[in-house]
Amino acid sequence: MILIEVGLLLLAFLIGGIPTGYIIVKLFRKRDIREYGSGNIGFSNVLRTEGIVLGACVLIIDAGKAFATSYFLSLHCSNIELFRVLTGVAVILGNIFTPFLRFRGGKGVGSALGVALAINPAGALFSLCGFIPVVVFTRYMSVGSLTAVTIYTISSIVMYKLAHQSVYRLVFAAILFFLVVVRHVSNIKRLILGEENKIGSGKKWWRKASTQ
Repeated sequence: MILIEVGLLLLAFLIGGIPTGYIIVKLFRKRDIREYGSGNIGFSNVLRTEGIVLGACVLIIDAGKAFATSYFLSLHCSNIELFRVLTGVAVILGNIFTPFLRFRGGKGVGSALGVALAINPAGALFSLCGFIPVVVFTRYMSVGSLTAVTIYTISSIVMYKLAHQSVYRLVFAAILFFLVVVRHVSNIKRLILGEENKIGSGKKWWRKASTQ
């Protein structure tokens, strides 16, 4: 059984590692998304450089495969709640360190949304309610992502304390908060310096800066 569960975690990592943004931009724009914008293959960079349609496609696919992977693979494990967290983390890490692009992937936000929906759907919906207006008013995807993960973490703590929900949900929220913040350190620095890229900034095809 242990070998099966380890195999499922590896499978989750590989599924998460499928570089959706890279593939979609290659198919529809015949370009390497890593050469534009921030150089990231995630939906944020695709949205800024390629438009809302392709950006939305990347988000939906990344979130969808993350949800399906963490939800359904965990059904084959001895402790479903524990392995839903473990497979979820494996999917997100696969997105961040995709083995198909020399372990350089996205920021894990799209995948994190899908896993959050599988583990704590109420918390994920609260996060979306914070993410959308923040992005609309600030036009910073990074601020929206950091706001969303903060709301998700706080809501997970509240639900754990008041509704006595599973401790695994709380553990996942802590891991997720750490991963998202670490992946956005460069964005936080650019926000402080006033150099962060906004959605619709008019720099649709700007080249990747060497510092990014």
